[in-house]
Amino acid sequence: MLYVAGIDIGSTYSKAIVLNEKREVIGKAVRRTGFKLGQASESVFEELLQASGLTRSQITYVAATGYGRFTVPFRHSQITELTSHAHAAVHLFPGTRTILDIGGQDIKAIRVDGSGHVRAFRLNDKCAAGTGAFLEKTARYLGLTTEDIGPYAMRSTNPVQISSVCAVFAESEVINHLSNGVPAEDIMRGSMVALGGRAVQLMRRVG
Repeated sequence: MLYVAGIDIGSTYSKAIVLNEKREVIGKAVRRTGFKLGQASESVFEELLQASGLTRSQITYVAATGYGRFTVPFRHSQITELTSHAHAAVHLFPGTRTILDIGGQDIKAIRVDGSGHVRAFRLNDKCAAGTGAFLEKTARYLGLTTEDIGPYAMRSTNPVQISSVCAVFAESEVINHLSNGVPAEDIMRGSMVALGGRAVQLMRRVG
């Protein structure tokens, strides 16, 4: 049996998956990346092997992608996130023509063709205000965990506006709302609405 693995070393989380020759998922693993990227790749790969019941010698090929793809010492190839997203999305959902990736530190809007080739892409303007990291930081200000973000936002009845396009100023807005007694639910929902608005702008730019 042939087994191939893919490892995505993201800025916040590292993900890994192994497929057999029928393209069936045999195992997967997710863990926080931390600041030692090479160590993160080893750790998530070990978790992947445990989850799939395989040994290293049984893995024929390893492809790496993501922010830290060049730090995976046992990779056979490295592929950009743009290419990975394009091929995977069109393979799983053939009608895909636009992809939106909201990551920990950046957002990518990608336009693809029916063959899974990238035709255009745009990244956010080097600011974390529209990313997962911004939502996580907002949650921490409110005394919430990442798992609380969705449930709290769903309970909002009057979301506040977070208008700043800079993460630092947006955080100041969050703190100001908090000091004015705005409920955590409305601040969390406002942050999510702001993120969604920036994502839509990025997709418009990519056409």
